[in-house]
Amino acid sequence: MRKSRAFIFVLVVLLPFMAGCASSGMKKPTVFVDKPNSIPADIPSQFLNRYEHFVTGKERKEFKKLLTDEERQVFIDKFWAARDPDPTTPENEYKQEIDERIDDIADERFFGTPGTTGLLFRSNGGFRGDMARVYLLHGEPDALDILEGHSFVPLMLWIYGDSGSNRILYAFLFYQKSALGSYRMFSQDSYQMDWCGAIYEVASTRTYTYTRPGGGQGCSDDIYQVYNEILRSSGKGGILDGYVFAWALFNFSTGLDSKQGKALEPPKPASEIAKQSKSRVIGEAPELVGTAGTDYILASCEKCNSMIPGELQLDKEFTLSVRRGDMDWQIVDGQAKSVLKIRLVFESAVGQAPFVFEKWVTVMSQKNLIVLDSTGRIVITFLTADEVAQIPAGTYRVGIYIKNEMTHKYNAWNKEITK
Repeated sequence: MRKSRAFIFVLVVLLPFMAGCASSGMKKPTVFVDKPNSIPADIPSQFLNRYEHFVTGKERKEFKKLLTDEERQVFIDKFWAARDPDPTTPENEYKQEIDERIDDIADERFFGTPGTTGLLFRSNGGFRGDMARVYLLHGEPDALDILEGHSFVPLMLWIYGDSGSNRILYAFLFYQKSALGSYRMFSQDSYQMDWCGAIYEVASTRTYTYTRPGGGQGCSDDIYQVYNEILRSSGKGGILDGYVFAWALFNFSTGLDSKQGKALEPPKPASEIAKQSKSRVIGEAPELVGTAGTDYILASCEKCNSMIPGELQLDKEFTLSVRRGDMDWQIVDGQAKSVLKIRLVFESAVGQAPFVFEKWVTVMSQKNLIVLDSTGRIVITFLTADEVAQIPAGTYRVGIYIKNEMTHKYNAWNKEITK
């Protein structure tokens, strides 16, 4: 369902531009007159303008070599097919989500938001600004607020959190350099080891100089005064306080290895992720013995490659929810059985030896339900509550692996958790 909008923009009028190409007889593509917040859909020549943040460098070069809209449309169809998260449905949920975010930008999603009243994408670089880039890639933030003071320029912070662990996945900090103009992205990656430099960068008045790189030592009294004012301040919307803004000057995430630059890269296509999972299967799938439907039933998801799709839940128990029709089953005595190898590796950041859980899990189902209720879900327990309780408190990178014994279909996840 679409989000409610506080303000609706009038879309830009397209100016068609038609000219014959004397040498080839081909028509030049429609030329788009760029406006900050509106890039038309379904015009092949404007594909890069509309979806530039989702296109890899290799794809960009390939697209620019195309000469006709027909060639471009073939490229576009393949582009979206490779990114379809669920080929079994008629919709491409990935593209739908991106188009909704584009609509949000055109409709000025934050115009009436408390604490950000009057904040416009079009006043901050429009569709090609830093704000729009983050919104397109990550959607609406879980928390957003603006901080203003006397000794520092206006700051705006977008927080994306992990509801399961209350961690900050991404903290995108924007600032108005010299307190004028549009909000631009603050490079936390550049200032992780240069605290004084980060504070100096957002200072509104610079009657002093800063030359010493690195660390929090050696900062001048003026820099400390700026920092202290940030700490004492509160966001205009009353959502985030100065301590969070101060933390975001030097940190992008509470994760172990999350970097701002990485979070701004085009997401990997779903098909590429599937191929990577497929390549991890050791050896060829064994030859199946018996008759399909009688001795075994294979997953109905033909485009899932070698993957076992499912919804991972890491809470008091570690579980995977899978549709019956997305699993491969062996028929034994009239019952459907799936034997899965499970392996979990917990690695901490403090150099401790990893915790490893490895087991075989047998999942049973009635044979007729595989066909009659293929969308019904099976919950596979990776770790019980007692097993999770054995893991000491801390932050871990968890590698989770699952493989079907009969067909060697496979999946793998890497997650960061705090216990």
